[in-house]
Amino acid sequence: MTLFMAFLLFTLSIVGCKAKPVSEEIFRQSQSSPPFQGKVLEEFEKELTELVETVSPSVVTIFATQEVKVSPFDEDFPFPVPFPFQIPQERRSLGSGVIIGMHGDKFYILTNNHVVQNAKKLRVKLDEHTEREARIVGTDPKTDIAVIEVSAKGIENPQSRIARLGDSDKLKVGQLVIAIGNPYGLERTVTFGVISALKRSIGILQYESFIQTDAPINPGNSGGPLVNIRGEVIGINTAILAEGQGLGFAVPINLAKWVASQLIEKGKVQRGYIGVVIQDVTPDIAETIGVKEGAIIAQVAPNSPAQKAGLQIGDVIVAVDGQPVKDVRDLQMRIMRTTPGTEVVLKVIRQGKELQVKVSVGEMPEEKETARASEEGGDLGLALRDLTPTEQARLGVRGVLVTGVTPGGLAYQSGLRPGDIILSVNNANISSVDDFKQAIEKAKSTGKDKVLLLVRRGDSNMYVVLNLR
Repeated sequence: MTLFMAFLLFTLSIVGCKAKPVSEEIFRQSQSSPPFQGKVLEEFEKELTELVETVSPSVVTIFATQEVKVSPFDEDFPFPVPFPFQIPQERRSLGSGVIIGMHGDKFYILTNNHVVQNAKKLRVKLDEHTEREARIVGTDPKTDIAVIEVSAKGIENPQSRIARLGDSDKLKVGQLVIAIGNPYGLERTVTFGVISALKRSIGILQYESFIQTDAPINPGNSGGPLVNIRGEVIGINTAILAEGQGLGFAVPINLAKWVASQLIEKGKVQRGYIGVVIQDVTPDIAETIGVKEGAIIAQVAPNSPAQKAGLQIGDVIVAVDGQPVKDVRDLQMRIMRTTPGTEVVLKVIRQGKELQVKVSVGEMPEEKETARASEEGGDLGLALRDLTPTEQARLGVRGVLVTGVTPGGLAYQSGLRPGDIILSVNNANISSVDDFKQAIEKAKSTGKDKVLLLVRRGDSNMYVVLNLR
């Protein structure tokens, strides 16, 4: 080979070689950096993703369709409407649920009462490709728990869809939890946090002992599971505080299971009852009576199990069957879950002396309730009953008692809470649920979207503006 040919080949070889991109060189250097040996975190992350993959198939989306009637004329309509005119419209709400078991070819799903109440149609989305009609098995507004059923036919390996339920009585503040649900329709969204507090009461239900968590939940999460790090459902996500950040509340699974078992077996919840009005032992009361914990009796109902057993106003109940009673909620939950006909032994402090009182627990009387204030209007999320003659005499007022307020509903947003007594609507006195309903209908027939309520809360009266739509 001549010197010229050798030079030509060398030149062509240089021209044929392309320089590597700068970015490739930079990223090559980044890969050469030593990796962080976070074995514990990697294992935690792996287990967390496996946990979510295991639990997620049990979480469903619930679509509830309600029929509401609305006026086509708003406040800006230029002409007076001589007669009420409303047109029916369908309203679709969304929530979550968790499959807790099977019977035959049916899945049983645990969810919130406020997700399914008053639904004309109910559909459940089991997965991306399966959506079916569902039926309500039973609802309980007092704890905001409901059970629905849906066909499991054609579902591959249906047993794998059933969630494992834990023991909420063993929970501790600080434990890690995961919330799974459908916030704003974003299916099977997973959020992570800790248990912030236990046995919380926020004044939206008649029976409350919420698990408080900072795992973010939003509208649409209602009815979905709160899960521990073992993949066990330990709560049913129920409520948020609109004015709070990172505050979610779940019904403990043990309470939800107790309610669900009765709804499945009986179609309703049978509660224990002894017939007393009780209040917490406040520091001032404790200083006066020398008892720090328990529930003090403020009233004994006539012909009630409590009266027959000899309980008296001023008695402080400090234990049930040897188990200490810390406060009103503690006693309330224990008696509620006692089977009617069961005899319990109450440890009572009366004028400084300790007594053992045997009480045969009765069944809580049915209350006259309405889950919506008006048969014609939209759902206010309000449960009411008439005051009894005894209550009217004791309180010195006539009105209707608020026994339940649906979380996030119109009544809740307006500020009404269980225990409130509604005395008047638009300055017209009321004395029954029928009076209340008629007043609401009258307001709606004239195109009003709000009414002014006079409410007794505790020992004080206050005005509340109730939004009707």
